[in-house]
Amino acid sequence: MKTGKRITITLLSLLGLALAIELCIVYYNANFAIDAQPSICAINESMDCDSVAKTAYSQFLGVPLSLWGVCLYLFVLFINFVDKLKNIKFLGFLGVFKNPSSYIFCITLLSFFISMGLGYISVQKINSICIFCFLTYFIDLIIALVSKDWGKSIVEEIKISISDFIEAIKVKRYALWFTLLVLLGCSILLYTTTTNILTPQIAKRNEMVRFMNEYKDIVDGKTMGKTNATVIIEEFIDFNCGGCFMANLYLHRIISEFENVKVTQHILPLEQTCNHNMKFEGHKNSCLKAQYALAAAKQNKYWQMSDLLFAENPEDEKEIIEHARLLDFDIKKLKEDAHSEEIKQEITDSIKLADSKDISVTPTIYVGMRKTLGISSYPSFRQLVIEQGGKEKTFNE
Repeated sequence: MKTGKRITITLLSLLGLALAIELCIVYYNANFAIDAQPSICAINESMDCDSVAKTAYSQFLGVPLSLWGVCLYLFVLFINFVDKLKNIKFLGFLGVFKNPSSYIFCITLLSFFISMGLGYISVQKINSICIFCFLTYFIDLIIALVSKDWGKSIVEEIKISISDFIEAIKVKRYALWFTLLVLLGCSILLYTTTTNILTPQIAKRNEMVRFMNEYKDIVDGKTMGKTNATVIIEEFIDFNCGGCFMANLYLHRIISEFENVKVTQHILPLEQTCNHNMKFEGHKNSCLKAQYALAAAKQNKYWQMSDLLFAENPEDEKEIIEHARLLDFDIKKLKEDAHSEEIKQEITDSIKLADSKDISVTPTIYVGMRKTLGISSYPSFRQLVIEQGGKEKTFNE
């Protein structure tokens, strides 16, 4: 390999490696360090490495994409100097790498095309881009262009790489080492995929989905249970209300244990921003959370958002969006709907409904015609449901 080409590839690979290591730090801080400060590339809502790092799209096979990037650039650096390394006495076996430039071209070109797919996901699905990630995408492309033998076509470069690989594994010792490396790699990926040890956001999403899938009887929108239910429960909630959090868990459990119960949530934000009955400021961002819950209903995910808001207690809109990404919402639509006049009117109507029933505190729950303020304990609430005609599911249900 020519000296100029080698130096250029080395410098580009080192730059890519530095960015990949920084992205690993960003990933760690975003997913493991609770008190970490925003990273340098968390610029605004549209350009935020931290938000991207918290999504399920920031990993592949249980391994952060940034760590895959570190491996890529280390491999490119290795191949870039393999013709020098093979001259060392005990590294003579590296002579099996006959066409380093072709290998570098193929792997970085493949990486670039994969990156374009990731870029599309970032723009269309996450609605936020990672500047450092995009820099590595273009570094991959430049390395591919620099390493390319312009006397050969792309197809020829690929054929050379494949041919060299086939020739190498015809040698038994190389085939053995390759098999061992594949087995080791597969074992590591099996471990990372099944344990999610490196991807807490995936573990969290799976746990939330599992929790939510236990309650599949969604009638429509804010109603859960059986369509032909004879016991109707109506709950007035505020997403910043501690008692409402417990009531929400109780009602999920009731749905799972009774065969003829239906629950409808009505939102009553106790915040002056949207509830003019409030004489004081009230619960901060209750109105905003209500907007997002009702916006989620337009994607048939009201209960997912309701559970998320109670479980995560996000402090602001940015945190709501970050958590919503774990559940594969259409983020652009979610935000547009949340701030629409239609949703704001729906909140107003819900507050008027509460007024008509003389309700001003949360949680207020009607079980049939019985009104209760809060829930003292699950057994007492369960007994109330039974008294109102609730029929328990049999064991085999």
